[in-house]
Amino acid sequence: MRATLTRYARAPFWSYEPLRPVVRRVLIVIVALLLILDSLLRATSGTQTSLSRAIITTSITVAVALFVWRPPIATSVLIVAMILAAASGVARDSLLACAVAFGLVALTCSARLCAVYGIVWLAWLGVEVWRPESGLDLLPSVVISVVALISLVIGAAIRQQNDRSKMLARQLEESEREVAEQLRHERDLIADELHDIVAHEITIVALHAAVLERTEDAQTRTQSQTAIREAAVQALTDIRRVLGMVRGEENLSPERIPSPDSIDGTIAAVRRELARAGVTVTADVPEEIRLPGASLVALTRVIRESATNVLKHATGAENVRITLTVERGWAHLEFADDSPPARTAGLPSSGYGIVRLQERFRLFGGSFSAGRRAEGWVVTASLPLSS
Repeated sequence: MRATLTRYARAPFWSYEPLRPVVRRVLIVIVALLLILDSLLRATSGTQTSLSRAIITTSITVAVALFVWRPPIATSVLIVAMILAAASGVARDSLLACAVAFGLVALTCSARLCAVYGIVWLAWLGVEVWRPESGLDLLPSVVISVVALISLVIGAAIRQQNDRSKMLARQLEESEREVAEQLRHERDLIADELHDIVAHEITIVALHAAVLERTEDAQTRTQSQTAIREAAVQALTDIRRVLGMVRGEENLSPERIPSPDSIDGTIAAVRRELARAGVTVTADVPEEIRLPGASLVALTRVIRESATNVLKHATGAENVRITLTVERGWAHLEFADDSPPARTAGLPSSGYGIVRLQERFRLFGGSFSAGRRAEGWVVTASLPLSS
């Protein structure tokens, strides 16, 4: 409530809150009826109405109608009409109408303009009470003041309720955006996990299944069967973990996504998998290296994705070199193979892994690139450790 009052008090002088469509229609009908009744009374009363009084009363009635379109202009017209009425001493009966209009001013206009309106109205009331020929005694003036106060309170209360409703609507909209963003983030994480399963374990299964079709060597077939069995078991384990994520049994924050314990563990797993495909892996990694959880996940994903791509697309590769350096608060990783161009295993490629890695490193404020060089296919990734 305090924030609402502060915002209302600091609003620009000519700012306003438009009336709702239903209130606009009702106000137009009321003004039309008042104009008709006023015309009938003047025609049937038999008394002569002065021009100044007719101008002031008509201006007040028209000003009420202007609240439908521009409340500040309507309030300004009312202020001018009250000043003229106080100066000329006519249209004293319009004091009550302007008191009732207090609610419209408080409902639609800024606090500063409402204060000006109140000051002018009180000055007009004081002038009428002070003027002997006005016939306005203390009791009627108190009654009119109470009406003005009630109108002001009602208008301010409705204004506060409208502001509260708008604030709640904005908060609800923001909450919906946050929920949608969180859902999108969780879908991306689940998609990443599924991609790792399909692209890595299933790739190993497909490659060794092809080996079983082409070879009769008992030792080779045994190795391929072992690799297929291990990859299938790992795929089932990972699928169960992803299903746990979908059911909400696991936290989906990046730091909680299961990953190898260390860079060394990841390289060791990659070395075993590539060795079965006849690829030698050499690694140059610092002996003691400590990485934040998010950085570790990002770098291990690069190594695993690159190893998967070697199996899928670099069937002519014989050597893979993994280099990791840490300097000046940055981690630099390079994964290179010596594969010849245009030699693949014939497995389909979506490019999803590379795209997701580029997005991940961009969010970290780092860089990621993958492309062919003279010596073979090279993947480079850098990210700040403070991320």
